[in-house]
Amino acid sequence: MDAAALSMTKEVLGHGRFLFVRVPDRPDRAWLDALEAIAAPLENAHRVDGPPGSDALRRGRFQYLRATAPAREGEVPDAGISGGNVLIRLEGRVLDPLLVYEGALRSLVERRGGTVRACAGINKERSYTSYAMTQFAYAHAVPPRPGSVSPVGVVTPQNKTAEWWAMDWMRRESFFLPRYDDWGKIIAKGHALASAAGIPCITRRLFHHPEGYGLGTGYDFIGYFEFADADAPVFREVMAGLRDQRQNPEWNYVREGPEWWGRRVATAAELWA
Repeated sequence: MDAAALSMTKEVLGHGRFLFVRVPDRPDRAWLDALEAIAAPLENAHRVDGPPGSDALRRGRFQYLRATAPAREGEVPDAGISGGNVLIRLEGRVLDPLLVYEGALRSLVERRGGTVRACAGINKERSYTSYAMTQFAYAHAVPPRPGSVSPVGVVTPQNKTAEWWAMDWMRRESFFLPRYDDWGKIIAKGHALASAAGIPCITRRLFHHPEGYGLGTGYDFIGYFEFADADAPVFREVMAGLRDQRQNPEWNYVREGPEWWGRRVATAAELWA
């Protein structure tokens, strides 16, 4: 279904590409130099404190991540993600520079006998929110920070079920708020309270499927998170709370892909260190 039919925003603010890479052995210096060369037109997000500027959004930016643990498998199997030992994350306001990079990367990797699994997404204005929720969930959100400060990166691809997309928009939106009994006691936290612990310490971004929702191809949403090593327990706590269907009934309608964990690094050589 398209965004308009679901009473969701249609405006595209930017593009994201998640390129999960697997090569059969450790690359040599010449190959790593070639990988660095194709990234030269883009900004390296690893060294930047704060959101990308207008020039970086126009040119595009990249971040290298090295897998740190086997992916947590979800209900949607995806060997391209779970088998990726490297992630190169791209973002920008203009799609073309990202696709140019992706094409050059594929050529490099496939010549070495490796694979690239690409997941695409777009940034959009928030659909499930109000002024009060924006103040609660986003006014004090952590902006992007350099890799030296927030070295951990996690990707959480997911789909919503057909039943979710068939709901009236008001009912869908209600899942993000807590539920109360007749005496005002909270009986279910909902998405907002289940994830509240992460607001002060986890940088989060949400990418939407470029062509719509519930299409059966790609993912409806791709979540991307960055945080310090010390905040990894908070992230796990948040995800456990979201997955608790008694406290967050929304998760009855979520089908997760692999949850991929990586470490942000500044150079291509560090990807296979």
